[in-house]
Amino acid sequence: MVKKEKTKRDNPLFVASLEKGVVLLEAFDEGHRRLGLNDLVKLTGLNKSAVQRFLHTWVALGYLSKNAETKLYRLTPKVMSLGYNFLRGERLVEVATPFLLDARERTGNSVYLGTLYDTSIIYLIRLPQRLLLLEGTLPGRRVPAFCGGRAFLSCLDDTEILSILDRSNRSAITPYTITDIDENMREIATVREKGFCISQQEQLMGEIAVSAPVRDLQGVPRAAIYISARITEWPPDRVESELAPIALETAGIISRQL
Repeated sequence: MVKKEKTKRDNPLFVASLEKGVVLLEAFDEGHRRLGLNDLVKLTGLNKSAVQRFLHTWVALGYLSKNAETKLYRLTPKVMSLGYNFLRGERLVEVATPFLLDARERTGNSVYLGTLYDTSIIYLIRLPQRLLLLEGTLPGRRVPAFCGGRAFLSCLDDTEILSILDRSNRSAITPYTITDIDENMREIATVREKGFCISQQEQLMGEIAVSAPVRDLQGVPRAAIYISARITEWPPDRVESELAPIALETAGIISRQL
C-alpha cells in the first residue's frame, strides 16, 4: 500500500498543490472545529504563506468561512453537498437502507453500515435505536478498522490485513480495546469461522456490537453491517443467538442485490 501511494505521487499527473489544499481542509476534524492561521500551520506542516493562500481560496469557493472578530475559520454547510452527492449516487446505500431499517425494527437496536477506507471504517448509514448523542446519528464518522472493522477485514487476505494493522494507530479507545496485532489476527480468524464478529466495549463502554460482511456478486467485500446494543441488556450469548442471525441474514440479502 505504501509503495502504491508513492507511485501515485511520482506520477506527473499528480498535483501536489491540490493535495496540500485538501490536507488543510481535512485539518478541520472532530477535535478542531475552528482553527486560526497559526493553528493550521502547526497542524499541516505547511508554511504560513501557503496556508494563507489556501485559506483564501477555500473561503472564495465557499467551503470555509472566517469569523471577522476571532479570525478563526470553520467548515461551511457546502461541504455537506459532497457527502450527499456520494451517498445519493452510491448503489450500496440505496440497496441497503430498507433492509437496515427492517433490522432495526426487528431487533430494537441501532444499525449501521460501514465501509473500509485506508485503515478506517467510515459509516455510510447510521440508524440509532434512540437519540442518545447527536454524533450517533451522523454518517461519515470514521473508526479504526483494527477494532471496528474485523468483519470487513476477515474478507481480505492476511497480507493485506497485516498491512492495515501495521499502518494503523492502534491506541486503546477503552480498557477493552484489542490493540495487539497477533490478538487481532486471532479474532479475525474466529470471524472467518463464524461468519460474524462480536465486539465488546472496544469503542464505547457499555456497548456490544455484532457485525457481518457485505460482499458483491463477485465476492468482493463492499461493507459491513453492525447491530449495536447495550451489554447490560444483551450479553454475548444472547447477541450470538438472537442478533447474529439477523446481521448475517441482512448482510446476505444486501449482498445478493449488489
